[in-house]
Amino acid sequence: MIALNRFCLNRKAAPAVPLDQTIPLVAKLGLKNIEVRNDLYGAPDNQTILDHLPDTQVESLLTAHDVNVETINAIGNMDNPVMLDANLASLAEMLTMTKAIDLKKIIFCPVRSNEDHRSADQRRTDAVSNVRAYSKLLKQYGVTGLIEPLGFTDSTLRTPWEGQAVIKEAGVDNFKLVADTFHYYLANVTAEQFQQKVDVDAIGLVHLSAVLADKPREVLDDQDRYMLDEADIMHSAEWANQIEAAGYQGLYAFEPFSDDLKQWDAAQVETELMKSIQLVQHA
Repeated sequence: MIALNRFCLNRKAAPAVPLDQTIPLVAKLGLKNIEVRNDLYGAPDNQTILDHLPDTQVESLLTAHDVNVETINAIGNMDNPVMLDANLASLAEMLTMTKAIDLKKIIFCPVRSNEDHRSADQRRTDAVSNVRAYSKLLKQYGVTGLIEPLGFTDSTLRTPWEGQAVIKEAGVDNFKLVADTFHYYLANVTAEQFQQKVDVDAIGLVHLSAVLADKPREVLDDQDRYMLDEADIMHSAEWANQIEAAGYQGLYAFEPFSDDLKQWDAAQVETELMKSIQLVQHA
């Protein structure tokens, strides 16, 4: 059974709960980790990562409740060479504003665009070059980068083995992958492919969510993502246990996206979070 302290709350699972209430909430439930975001309140804005609170105040809350900030989610368009300078500036801002809270990782997501007409080789070359630049900056702060392949059909990097190849070719030792069950489902990553093509040691975080809608996978979007449920068509709880059985020893974070969760108060967040954990533990 996966231990309780290896589960993590991504703030998308509690979008209406302020950060200074989220920290004691997870501590009360026995969790030790949260993921913060720069897009919780709309378009990406780094000033919202800590709810406009000073990092020293957040650090005090974290220390008092024995909770860690595992990641910031996310730097987007990570493989777009035109956006490299802007992304490096955003990354530097994130690292500077969170230096007091012992941040562990920052997530990087690829381009999503039907207007990106680069060849597959050019996309990979650009991704490799950008990752090398991000790696140098991250090393100055002792923070790890996480590449999150996005399974959408308009994504420039859809599968975990593509992400692995970028990290390997870049030759960096401070990047790993996010394994996200929603994006595995969209990219139709099978259990057999996972076993044969994914190095579990390259996984730095697992994202879990559930899809309840009976829709073709190619039309699913983030609004279809909820906390875990017995009716999940992606079987995320089973995926978590397969990843665990392969030797993964890191954290499992719940990352729903539906705007419906903005109606949840802290009590409902607690109920749904514990239900999701139990579904994984007993899958």
